[in-house]
Amino acid sequence: MNWETLMCFGDSITIGARSYLGYPEYAGSFLEKEIENKWNVINYAVSGYTAIELCRYITSGFENLVSQSPGIITVLIGTNDIKNSTSPENFEIAYNQILVKSKLIAMKANVVLIKIPHFPEKVMYPYFFGMNQKVNEFNGIIEKLAAGNKLRVMSFDITENDLFDGVHFNEEGSMNAGRQLAGFILSDKGTKFK
Repeated sequence: MNWETLMCFGDSITIGARSYLGYPEYAGSFLEKEIENKWNVINYAVSGYTAIELCRYITSGFENLVSQSPGIITVLIGTNDIKNSTSPENFEIAYNQILVKSKLIAMKANVVLIKIPHFPEKVMYPYFFGMNQKVNEFNGIIEKLAAGNKLRVMSFDITENDLFDGVHFNEEGSMNAGRQLAGFILSDKGTKFK
């Protein structure tokens, strides 16, 4: 059996807190249908985690994660940092450590950073629409760190119909994000959805 490993680091958005499957599992399923090999999807995310908590979680499982030999790692973190008013300086330090660890874990340092999604107008508390200014600031940090580490960045193109509460993906949103991630990976392989 031929197989590849997709490893995804994140929080409740990645784990699929409001859907049965998260976008990583959907991405793996889409990839299996398009490419004639299996995908081992490792969804290494925890609801409620901030960047520093994710960093420490990766550290605690570092040897096991390295042993999985992921071909590609994605990182989507920061929503809880925005909610908790983490300073941009501290977010940058924690996020940079996630990148260092991710590059050491991934084969050929193949790490893709996913921008923090913006909040829609009717987002539910404890989030609010005005937090998008902080989202933009943190996404700027992500882009700066990506450039400094020679990593790629992607964004999910989502609408309010993809969201359960303005933050978390519903089932349709997880599927949509998974399809976009699979499309990104297919593009790397020189192909696209049939």
